[in-house]
Amino acid sequence: MQLFESHSPRLTNGARPLVTYIVFTIALLILTVVSFPTKALVMMSGELDRHLKSYNYGTKADNNWVQPSGDFQVNFKALFEAFHQQNWPLADELAKAVNYQVIQFNDVDTDKVYYLLQEQYQLPSDKFIGGGTYVLNLTGSNAVLQAPHPKRDSFTGTQAIDAFLYTQTKLLMLAGTRRDSSHDVSVCTGTNYSASDVAHQTESLFQVVHEYMSDYDLETVFIQYHGFGKTTRAKLQAQCNTDNDLMLNLSESVRYATNDHEHSILHSIRRSVESEGVIKACVYGNDTRSLGGTWNVQGRHTNDSVDSCHKSADASSKRFIHLEQSYGVRKYHRKAMQRHLKNAFDEYFQ
Repeated sequence: MQLFESHSPRLTNGARPLVTYIVFTIALLILTVVSFPTKALVMMSGELDRHLKSYNYGTKADNNWVQPSGDFQVNFKALFEAFHQQNWPLADELAKAVNYQVIQFNDVDTDKVYYLLQEQYQLPSDKFIGGGTYVLNLTGSNAVLQAPHPKRDSFTGTQAIDAFLYTQTKLLMLAGTRRDSSHDVSVCTGTNYSASDVAHQTESLFQVVHEYMSDYDLETVFIQYHGFGKTTRAKLQAQCNTDNDLMLNLSESVRYATNDHEHSILHSIRRSVESEGVIKACVYGNDTRSLGGTWNVQGRHTNDSVDSCHKSADASSKRFIHLEQSYGVRKYHRKAMQRHLKNAFDEYFQ
C-alpha cells in the first residue's frame, strides 16, 4: 500500500528523470564555489625560507626597478590594505590588476601558514617592476622586519628572512631589486642614492607598505637591516672606542643621546647583545656620530618628519630601528642576532 503518492514523474523503473539530477548537481557546484572564499589564492607548500631566498634581485645598474606612478601607488595601497585585512577575494582581484599574486604558503619547517604578496612575473621577465615581496604572519608579534638592500648589503636579505621565521613577527618586507639597480638618482636626501634605493626613495611600493603599517598601529615597531664595510667600521670603532671587528651601530634615525636604561626596542637589543659580550653594540647619538640613518625615509616617516623625502625628523617615536652591522656580524653571527632580537622582543612586549 502506498501512503503518499509522488507528484514527481518517474521512469518505468522508478527513477526520476535525468534532468532533475543534472539541475541538482549544477546547483550543488555553484553553492560550493560561492562558499569557498579563498578559491582564487595560489596555494603553495614547502620550505618558505628557500622560496624567499630563491628570488632574483638582478645585477648592478640593470635598470630593472620601475618607479611606480602615483595612481599605481594608490592602487597598491588598496591591495595591501585588503591583503593585511585578510580580505582574500578582494586582495586577489586587486593583485591581478597590478601583476601581483596572493599566495597562501604552508611552511613545512614551522608548520605554519603564511601569506605572501609577490610579483607574478619575476626576472628575467620584462613585466617585472621590482616592487618587493611582503610576507604576513597572522599570529605574529607587533613588529615588522625590513630588508631594503637584500643583496647590496650582503646577507641582510637572508638575515631578515631567517629572523622573521625565528622571532615570528607580523610582517616581513623585502625590496625587489638591488639598491643600485637604477641609472637615475633619487630626488630624496640629496643626489647620493640610486632611485631604486628604497631606503632613500619615497616613491616606491616599499614605502607604500611601510607608511600603511606605520600609520595603522602606532605601537608597531620596525627593525631595518643594513650593513657597513671596512672603511666605515674603522671610523665607528674610533668613535665607539673599541677594536672589536664585530660591531653594531643602533639608531632610531635621529641624532641625540638616549637613556641606556629606558624601555625601548633599541636599548632592549643593545642589552641582549652586550649580555653575551661577543658583539660590540654602539648607539648612534650616545657612542657614535656616523651612519645613523637620519636620511632613511622609512625612519623619517615613522618619526613624523614633515617631509620624509627631504627633511630629517626632529624627534624619535621610539618605533624604528636602523640596524647597521659589520660584515662579520652579517656573515657569521646571524643566528646570534636572531636570539638577541627575540630576547629584545620578549623584554619589550612583556
